Amino acid sequence: MTNTNINIFEKEAMCIYKDEYYSVRDNGAILRHSRETGRKRKDDDIWTFGTSIDDKGFYSFGNVKVQQIVATAFLGTPPTSQYVVFHKNYNKQDNRIENLAWVTKFEYHILQPQVQAQLRIVTGENKIEKILSDFEQYKSFLPQNLFWMRSVSQEDADKCLQKYIDLKFSTKEEREQLDWNTLESKKNIKEIFPDLKPALTPNAFVAGNMIPSYFPCCPQTIGENPLQAYFENLKTGNTYYTNERYKTIVLEAAFYEEKQKIIVKCESGDGEKAIKPWSVSTITFENGMYLHTLYRTCFEKKSADKYFTILQDKEWTGGDVFDDFC
Repeated sequence: MTNTNINIFEKEAMCIYKDEYYSVRDNGAILRHSRETGRKRKDDDIWTFGTSIDDKGFYSFGNVKVQQIVATAFLGTPPTSQYVVFHKNYNKQDNRIENLAWVTKFEYHILQPQVQAQLRIVTGENKIEKILSDFEQYKSFLPQNLFWMRSVSQEDADKCLQKYIDLKFSTKEEREQLDWNTLESKKNIKEIFPDLKPALTPNAFVAGNMIPSYFPCCPQTIGENPLQAYFENLKTGNTYYTNERYKTIVLEAAFYEEKQKIIVKCESGDGEKAIKPWSVSTITFENGMYLHTLYRTCFEKKSADKYFTILQDKEWTGGDVFDDFC
């Protein structure tokens, strides 16, 4: 969040969203009004930025995403159910109204830096504007994960182009905040650190054979003590990372090397159904980004306990474990 003081705001609006009546502030705070009939609920009539963060990193209020309520209050109801909320600065927890826009699902994908990077690579065209302006020509270049875009018409692509132009960052400072997202920056990082891959979360990379994933606990802004901020989010039971195939849950986290490294022990979100349900990985902060490295995946929890212990240079008294021989 850019503004963490819930009482600092300029405008207030009201809306009805999913049959609930809300007051909404332009700083992203919401208040659900209690119903005229029935008992008052726990979170009624209380200003909040959200009561939880879901596994995709969005602020939620119950089973509703907060940005949907804020956008409805200040930008109105979207034309169809195919519209979603886009965060202009890619910070999913920054629900200030100036940071939100209604976009179609196609526009939402085009506005994602990782999708733009794919399109640039497979088409050989550096400008997204050029790709959208002649989208029919470039459909045959679409990678497999973007095949669904082949059903998008040129008319829809033209509308998306206008949205892309409208939502472009206009100041040098704003563009610099997203330099890590540019294809050129990724190319430079790749040359310096050839085994790194960009994660699906801003400010985050993965090393070695770790799959690029979304890290919900990863801070969206860089403060004075980046690793401390990350460590405070790694509470037991929180999602460590998630992707199309896997989801891991934090069991325990610890600092090491004079708080220059975090060690995380996790279990699979699928429990023991996973082939190797437990894992140990590390997090460091290097060159302005969070670097995630997988140390070991394990068949047994005792193995993860051992590796989590020895990575902290602590004595392990449990003897050999099954994964030592795998």
